[in-house]
Amino acid sequence: MAGSPGTPSQDHSPSGRLGALVDALSDRSISHDQAAELNRLLENDPASRRRYMELMRIEAELGAMHLPSTDRRVDDAAPSPVLAHRAGVASGGRQRAWFSRFAWAIAASVLISAACSSWLTLEGTRGNGPLASLLGPAGDGAAEQVAAPVALVAATRNCRWRGERQDLGFGAEVAGGQLLNLETGLAELTFADGARLVLEGPAAFRVAEEGAVELYSGRASAAVPEGVSSFSLRTPRLVVNESGVQYGVVADGGASEVHVFEGGVKAKAVDRLGNVRRVVELAPQQAARLADLGDRFSRFAADEERFVRSLDTRSGPGEGLLAFDNFAYQPGPVAGQNGGFGWAGAWVQLESEDDAVGGSSTNVVARGSLTTPEVVALGNRCLLDGQFNRIRRTLSTNLGGVFHAAGCMEVIDGFPMVRRTGGSIYLSFMQRISKTDDGFYGLELHRGDGNYNRVLCIGNDVDYKGYGVAVNFNERPGDAKFVSLGEEDDRINFIVVRIDYGEHERDAARVYRNPESLTDESLCTPTAEIEGIFGFDRVSIGNYNGSKQHEIDELRIGTTFKAVTGGSATWEQRGAAADDLARLYCAPGFSPLLGACVY
Repeated sequence: MAGSPGTPSQDHSPSGRLGALVDALSDRSISHDQAAELNRLLENDPASRRRYMELMRIEAELGAMHLPSTDRRVDDAAPSPVLAHRAGVASGGRQRAWFSRFAWAIAASVLISAACSSWLTLEGTRGNGPLASLLGPAGDGAAEQVAAPVALVAATRNCRWRGERQDLGFGAEVAGGQLLNLETGLAELTFADGARLVLEGPAAFRVAEEGAVELYSGRASAAVPEGVSSFSLRTPRLVVNESGVQYGVVADGGASEVHVFEGGVKAKAVDRLGNVRRVVELAPQQAARLADLGDRFSRFAADEERFVRSLDTRSGPGEGLLAFDNFAYQPGPVAGQNGGFGWAGAWVQLESEDDAVGGSSTNVVARGSLTTPEVVALGNRCLLDGQFNRIRRTLSTNLGGVFHAAGCMEVIDGFPMVRRTGGSIYLSFMQRISKTDDGFYGLELHRGDGNYNRVLCIGNDVDYKGYGVAVNFNERPGDAKFVSLGEEDDRINFIVVRIDYGEHERDAARVYRNPESLTDESLCTPTAEIEGIFGFDRVSIGNYNGSKQHEIDELRIGTTFKAVTGGSATWEQRGAAADDLARLYCAPGFSPLLGACVY
């Protein structure tokens, strides 16, 4: 055990002052004053720095000699040695053999020294470790940066970073292996596979590798598209690596929490070696806490209010998007809800099964979003659970309204309509039904209420011709009234409609069912094309006959393809498309662990 803090001695033998400080560091009894003393010693004396690394290597080799004979089970979900070491620090043990826990890796002495150095680096990012002053780019022995970017900063709010990277503004690249400390504020990271992560300061974390984030302290929320297997969020005690889910994680000292917002999550409790000790399955709106010691979860209700899930501050039209509704309302009747923008009023219930049979409304806001591999939605969704149901919402087509100001309004038969002769209007939404071949349903564009005023419908046609696009207003002989969109299914479909408005109301619509790209329309092949008269002033959602449910989410209307797809252009703005970034992940010599930890 080291003696009391004092003036550093220049005796660099193991029995000298440096040896005493290293001993205190090794058995984790080092005090704040001792850590500061060691920091000063390493900062001011190159010989001390060299001797320090020699002593740490000796500690590692001694630990390797006493390595327990138990097998180390490698698990895909196991945290890196850095996290395993952090878990050991949090547990407060005193035995010197903590070094031996990392000897399972490629070379005990080298990797263990690297893991120790990584811990020191992490503590330095917090401003209380013995290497705090060595983290800057000018510091002697600063960690080598890994060139390959694995994430981008998509948005920030009042951020202040500590440590080497203090330039992480909008669009900044985050390299694999970088230890980051968000002192205050909020930061949203996006990954090439579409996963999004919002971090709340204060938070210490590392983007360890492709889609793997190690959260040492703080709070974060993740939204992971369906089919993404590479993304994981880890704490020293907890691992979550699910796709098609949205959840929040808290790392607080040695304890960890996971709160599930959408989808099902299997959270894994891991020990200090990274072995999975226990798994808890959580449904939406459920949460679990894993204490500092032990591997038992305590369950409780998820608290969405504790987490910031998006930094999208859009509260009105802009960048080509004129109307939007993601049904981010409290669960209950959809009628009377008035969120989003670009509308002239709230949702109105025109027909509902409960009108005939009594009871609660069957046009409702349901908890959770519809999400596809390409589009991760936040909010809730609209659900029509009855079979004689229609709701509608009128767009802001009044004089001086959103569409008039954007030059997308024309007066037809004395009524203002969404239309722009010689231009285009785009519409997008997500749609799902619970049962196929079960009667009429659709997302409808109307020019006034009533079936006779429906100008376009995406769904199962009223004449039961199948899943497709149908028109009512079509005055040219021989023009089709219905075009198929392919085989009907009960999966979530992302629909994009482009309407080109011609002279004398000779309009044409292209419909993309699950388009190939969210950012480049030229890469997409229309699933159906149809002509008609497509000026409209309201959007309706209908569901009739049979026993199915009809769901709609992420309703957007705008003047460009990107405005309604929600496709992020951030990667393009930074000159790194997702496929290029994926190739960078596999660049020769890229090693997130060693690149981040070895000086």
